[in-house]
Amino acid sequence: MSHPPARSNGRAHTGSRTTAAQTGAEPGAEPGRRIDAGLGEGPHRVLVVSADMGGGHNSTACALEEAVRRLWPGSECHRVDTLDVMGPGVGRAFRSIYVSNVERTPWLYEFFYASEWRHRWFAQASKRFTGSWAGRRLRTEIDRFEPDLVLSTYPLGSSGLAWLRRHRGLGARTGCWVSDFAPHPFWIYPELDANFVVHETAVALAQLAEPGVQVEVCAPPVVRAFAPGDKAQARRAMDLPADAFVVLVSCGSYSFGDADATVAALLGASDKVCVVVACGRNEQTRVRLERLGLPRERLLPLGWTDQMPTLMRAADLLVTNAGGATALEGMASALPVVTTSPIAAHGVANANLMVVAGLTDLCPDLPMLQSYVRSLIEDRAPLGKLRAATLRHLERYDLESGLRALAALRTAPPTILSTRQGALAARQAGLAEEPRPTRPWPMRPADAFFAHVETGPFAQELGAVLELAPLPNGRAVTATEIRRTMQARTGGLPPMRRVLLRRPLGWLMRDSVDAWRHVEEHEVGPRADEEEVGGALGDFWSATMPADAPAWRGLHVAGHADGRSTFAVKLHHAQGDGISALGLLDRLLDPSPGDRLSERRPAARQRTTRVGAGQVLRGVGRLAGRGLAPRHPLNQVSATGQRDLVTVAVPWQRIRDLATACGAQPHEAILALVADALDRLLRPAGLLAPGQPLRAMFPVALRPPKLDRISGNWTGALAVDLPTGPLGLVQRTERVRAGTRLHARQGEVTASAMVMWAAGQLPRPLHRGFARATYNRNFFNTIVSYMPGARGPRTFAGADVRAVCPVLPLTSGVPLTVGVVGSGAVAGVGVLLDRGLGLERVVVKDAFRTSFMAAAETSVEPSVAVGAPG
Repeated sequence: MSHPPARSNGRAHTGSRTTAAQTGAEPGAEPGRRIDAGLGEGPHRVLVVSADMGGGHNSTACALEEAVRRLWPGSECHRVDTLDVMGPGVGRAFRSIYVSNVERTPWLYEFFYASEWRHRWFAQASKRFTGSWAGRRLRTEIDRFEPDLVLSTYPLGSSGLAWLRRHRGLGARTGCWVSDFAPHPFWIYPELDANFVVHETAVALAQLAEPGVQVEVCAPPVVRAFAPGDKAQARRAMDLPADAFVVLVSCGSYSFGDADATVAALLGASDKVCVVVACGRNEQTRVRLERLGLPRERLLPLGWTDQMPTLMRAADLLVTNAGGATALEGMASALPVVTTSPIAAHGVANANLMVVAGLTDLCPDLPMLQSYVRSLIEDRAPLGKLRAATLRHLERYDLESGLRALAALRTAPPTILSTRQGALAARQAGLAEEPRPTRPWPMRPADAFFAHVETGPFAQELGAVLELAPLPNGRAVTATEIRRTMQARTGGLPPMRRVLLRRPLGWLMRDSVDAWRHVEEHEVGPRADEEEVGGALGDFWSATMPADAPAWRGLHVAGHADGRSTFAVKLHHAQGDGISALGLLDRLLDPSPGDRLSERRPAARQRTTRVGAGQVLRGVGRLAGRGLAPRHPLNQVSATGQRDLVTVAVPWQRIRDLATACGAQPHEAILALVADALDRLLRPAGLLAPGQPLRAMFPVALRPPKLDRISGNWTGALAVDLPTGPLGLVQRTERVRAGTRLHARQGEVTASAMVMWAAGQLPRPLHRGFARATYNRNFFNTIVSYMPGARGPRTFAGADVRAVCPVLPLTSGVPLTVGVVGSGAVAGVGVLLDRGLGLERVVVKDAFRTSFMAAAETSVEPSVAVGAPG
């Protein structure tokens, strides 16, 4: 039996929890409308903040990671060590100070601990200092991983997260698990969504440390291997005497205290006592005990071992002196615990509070411990009482309920929580009201670049168009089904819940998204042609997204006579580059059964190739030497702000055949095909200058092009001169191949990334000026992108996805962009253009379809020039 975690009054909830988010009904919603909270989806990325300080914090981290994988099997967990993040040598220094204080200057450690309680100003000042230090360093880790749930098991990590919530608008749900029995002021933070303690008696202590803080009770945060079990079987497994009184001595990973004297006292209690000593990392203690030469049935000294769960099931009594993770593991195993000679500060506090809770007996010195064990051999009733108290606690609480509640807090629609009635409902349901961040989460410079270049009609919105097949029953997927799917998925995807704020520039995280407001619907007639669908898509991309909502929008176009439908989704370029957008899109889709989703797995770390300063300088010089882009009539057309969007789906094999015939890579073949299509489209319209190449900015991923990242811009760029004029495809491909490889060898991609990084270090006004001065027609005529998509088939809202066509945003003086995605056996092409060009959509589609479909006929040509340059 399990119960939801206790709230701030220290009592467990025994009633059921039902909220609008769970039932699917939104107050004021029209009949038939649902808000699917997506509780079954759970968090996609979970960041665990721990530290290598003793073994307790990492043990708690392991338990939380195990619970996350059990609750949400598809979630990805990533652990960071707070002390390592804080700087080189910090962990080693902190561990040395801690061990020295406990072993040599316990009075100093006790003085610091007591001062936290006696002087609130001292505790607050210390927390602010460490919070600022750790928080600034943890921000980079959070930016890199993009978690939607953060779990802390280390006080300094919690202080850093609290600082980020207070000063940087950390939006991800964040909880802290106290791995000591008795919390102290450094453990508890009101800025976090929840602070978990391991017993009801600890609630009052936590609230004394931080009055009014949200405190919840959970089971001991240990891995499931620590559980009650068969004692006889465990003793056989560990080769321990079946009829002995087995005492397990464990004083933490550092084995603090006088283990030799403790062992002598226990052995002196009775000949029936068998002492097992877990010495942890203290190898000297293990060696000294082994040199005593006692038989195994009397003394078994062990070093660092992974057999602790079995040892605890085999033992009759656990002796410890700290009350930290070891005591919690004993609790979870229903093993009676006795505390002796507790270490200073938190050790004494843990022991005293466990006595109050009825979960341990305290023996202040070794003679008392010896007498206590001697009495237990005669009468084991006190052990039965300790065991019964522990079992009652284990029956009442579990670890999963707290995790579910913390993850579910984000699912209540903001329209509910923003009302007084909704706040009351949230309190009745046991949910905390959302503590709104006072500042937005800062935007990375690489992402801010695309917020800066957004001026006038040049909205920086990228996305994709999905061609959806009919459902298995032959009908088309409905807008309601799409909205329900989006509602369920977006809650677990942080980029889909972020609102772009302009002043100051940054992100504000929403708890949830109302898909009914974000997904529009357009119905076409049963006789509608591709022109009508294209017009609806163009109108969708012409309308900018509202500034006060999460930065994405969707459009469902339905009504085709054959049951097909189209779904377009767009998001702000500051959310991520093309690979990130595809990774995000792939989280909205369902794979086929048995798909191993290798493209979603974190990319393997590649051996970094060091780029010398000379090569970077050569690359920068090469970029500067390229000069301005060729001047074409294409780039002189006045922007209207109105868009046309054309999509084409072609067999991927045609592109592969062309690349093979020319000894080119797929992206080089695609650039040549795009060049051929643009020449076929723009030259008759008088939009190309004779004899001039068309310079395309071609983004290049600076990391493996896998769909594991779902947010952020992480690309460099090549400036590729696309050959124009009456050339054959093979010759055009060979010219593109030679040009791209030359630019890559000269370090242009790395140089462009370094220039972008350096510009990002400038003050914001200068960075904005740099972005607007460089991201325009002066340096490129068009933007072309190729991205590898999902390898296996995908479905969306139950419908098969036939093609994914990417859409790239326009920018100042660049009225046409082309994106290509290869997904399975299909390559999807998306062409976005300003209506001021006066190009008919059917003409654009014919040009691209003709060029891409001609790749098959051209693939058998000899690899020689077949035309003259224009």
